[in-house]
Amino acid sequence: MIDHLRRALNPEQFTAVTTIEGPVLIIAGAGSGKTRVITYRIAYMLSEGINQSNILALTFTNKAAREMEERVKELTGKKLRQLTVSTFHAFGVQILKKHITRLGYRENFSIYDTGDQISLIKETARELKIPEEKMDYSKILSLFSRIKTRRVTWREVDDSFRPLYKEYLSHLRLYNALDFDDLIALPIQLFEEHPDVLEEYRSQYRYIMVDEFQDTSLLQYRFMKLIADGSRNICVVGDDDQSIYSWRGANFENILNFEKDFSELREIKLEQNYRSTGTILDAANSVIANNKNRKIKQLWSGTQGGKPIELYQPVDEKAEAEFICDMIKTLAVKEGIKYHDVGVLIRTNALSRSLEESFLAANIPYKMSGGTSFFQRQEIKDIICYLRTITNPDDDISLLRILNTPRRGIGKKTLEVITTHAIELGSSLYGAMIALLEDAQNPLGTKTRSDIQDFLSLIDEYRPKLLSGKRLADSTRQLIQEIDYWSHLVQEFQKNDKVAKWRMRNIEIFTNSIEDYEKDPDNLNPSIFSYLNRITLSNRDDEDDDQGKVNLMTIHSAKGLEHEIVFLVGVEDNIIPHQRSLTENEEGDFDANMEEERRLFYVAITRAKQKLFMTACQQRRVMRESISCQISPFVQEIPSQLIEIKEPQALPEFTEEDADSVFSMMQKRFGPPAQTAE
Repeated sequence: MIDHLRRALNPEQFTAVTTIEGPVLIIAGAGSGKTRVITYRIAYMLSEGINQSNILALTFTNKAAREMEERVKELTGKKLRQLTVSTFHAFGVQILKKHITRLGYRENFSIYDTGDQISLIKETARELKIPEEKMDYSKILSLFSRIKTRRVTWREVDDSFRPLYKEYLSHLRLYNALDFDDLIALPIQLFEEHPDVLEEYRSQYRYIMVDEFQDTSLLQYRFMKLIADGSRNICVVGDDDQSIYSWRGANFENILNFEKDFSELREIKLEQNYRSTGTILDAANSVIANNKNRKIKQLWSGTQGGKPIELYQPVDEKAEAEFICDMIKTLAVKEGIKYHDVGVLIRTNALSRSLEESFLAANIPYKMSGGTSFFQRQEIKDIICYLRTITNPDDDISLLRILNTPRRGIGKKTLEVITTHAIELGSSLYGAMIALLEDAQNPLGTKTRSDIQDFLSLIDEYRPKLLSGKRLADSTRQLIQEIDYWSHLVQEFQKNDKVAKWRMRNIEIFTNSIEDYEKDPDNLNPSIFSYLNRITLSNRDDEDDDQGKVNLMTIHSAKGLEHEIVFLVGVEDNIIPHQRSLTENEEGDFDANMEEERRLFYVAITRAKQKLFMTACQQRRVMRESISCQISPFVQEIPSQLIEIKEPQALPEFTEEDADSVFSMMQKRFGPPAQTAE
C-alpha cells in the first residue's frame, strides 16, 4: 500500500494520507486534490487494520458524501457497509433516531422544512395576536436560526420576537417536530446532558475526518469536537480562502479554534494545483493576498504560463450575453471545445435572464445550477401561463395554474364540476366552462357563474391583442395590471413588501425581455407563439443528459467544480463585491464582508482550467433605467501583465481552413454527402 501511495501522491499528499494518529489540519488549496487525499486516507486506515465502524467522515452535501464513499469502495474493492460517510445533518438524524426519547421527545419525529416553519410561525403569531404587517418571515426565520445556533443572543438583537420564538419552540415540541437547526443542536444537548450517550459515540468513532472544514458553523464545530475529544484522532480538511458561506453560519475562524483546541496538531499544506494554468493561479494568488485574515499559501502548477485572462467591456447586458454566445461558438469551432466544458458564472440570479435568452436565441443548450432558471420562477411562470392560456385556451395545465391566481372565487368544488363536465364532453377545461355557462341547468351558483364569465372575458379580451404580433410587451403589462398581480403578491407574502417588490421587479424584467424580443431586428416576424416556444426550451431540463450543455451557475454553486473555459459575468462594482452583501450582511463588519466577497471572486477565478474570460458592462439596466457601471476593484488586484482588455467585437475571423475543419467534423458525425445521379 505504501509503495502505491508514493506513486499516486505528491509528498505533501502522502504525508496527509499516512498521518492518521492525533489531530491533523490539512490546508487544501483550490484544485490540490483534496477529495483524493480524503479517500486515500480512509483506504490507508483500513489497510492499517482500523475497523471501518470506527471511522466517521463528515461533509456538507449528500452528493459529496456519495462520491467519497464510492471512491473509497472503488479503491479498496470492499462493500464497507459499516463505514460512516455522512453529512453533518444526516449524522445528527442518525443519533436522534436512536436517542431522542432521552430528551423528552417521542420516536418517529417529523423534520420541518422552510415552508413548514413559516406555517408554524404564522399559526403561532395568530395565537399571540401579533399584527401581520410586522411579520417578515424570511428575517424571522433567520433570526430564530441565529439564536438557536448560538450565533447571537437576545441581548444583541431586537428581542420583540422573543415571545414568538418561545412559542415556536413550544409548538415544535408539541408536534414532536424538529427544524433543520435542531439536527445539530439536539445531538449536542444529548451529549452535554447524557455523558453515557457521548461516551458511546466516542468509543465507536475513534477516527474522524471533516471535509470543507472552512464551511462549518460554530455549532457544527462543537458537535464534532465533543466526539473527537475522546480519541483526539481527528483530521480536518479545508481552505480558508474558499470560505464563502458566512450568511448561513459558516465560520472560517473555526480553523483558529481548531488550532487552539488541538494544539498538538500537525499542519500540512497542499499547494500544488492540478487544475489551472500558471496564469490563472498567479491572478488568483494576487487577488486573495489582499485578505488579511487568512493562512498564507501560494498555489502553484506544473503547467506554467497559459493564455492571458481577457476582460471585455460590452455596452450593456444584451451585448454581454451575445458576446458570450459568439465566443462559445467560436471556441467550439476553432478549438473543439465542448459545450459541457464551459462554465458561465454569475454573482446573482438576477444576471441570468439576458444570458438565458441569448442561449435560446443562439441554440446553445445549457443547464442552470445553484438557482432557479429565470423562466422557472413562480411569478414568471404565472405570467407565462396567462400568455399560453390566452393564445391557446385548450392548454389545461396552464389554465389550471392561473384559474385562481390571483384568487377569483373559483374554488375546489367548482373545479371538480368543470373537470367532470370536461370529461363528459371530451373537451378541454376551457370548453367545459363555456358549455356550463350556456347550460341553464348547470349546478353553478350565480356568483360562481359570474366569476367564470369574468375569467373567460379576460381571455377573450387579450387574445386579439397578443395574436396581433404588435405591442406584445405593452399588452402583457396591461394584463398584469388588470389582474392586479401586485395585490396578489402582497397577499401571498403576507404584506412582506420586500419580497413582493423583488418578485414584481422580476416581472418587469420579463416584460422588458418581451420588448427586447420585439425590437430585435433579427426577428422579422415577432409573435407571441415564437417567443413562448423559445422560452419553453429553457424549461426542458433532461437531468440524465448534461453532456453537451453549457453550465450556467452562481459562483456559490460552482465551488468544488471546474471547467476548461470559464466566463465570469458582471465583474462590476456593486455586483462583485455585491453592494447588499457588504451593507446588509448581518454577520461581521464591512471589512469582513469585503474579504468574503474577495474570497468569492477567488473561487470564481480558480474554477477555470485553461482559459478565463471576464465581462464588465459599461451600463446595465436596473428596472427600466440604465445605470453606468464601474469595473470591480478586484480586477485591479490582478497584475496587468496577466490580463488583456479587449473589445467584444474583436472575435477571431473564420478562415477557409476553419470552414474545411467544420465540414470535416460534420462528415465524421453524419457521414459523407449523398451522391446525386448525373
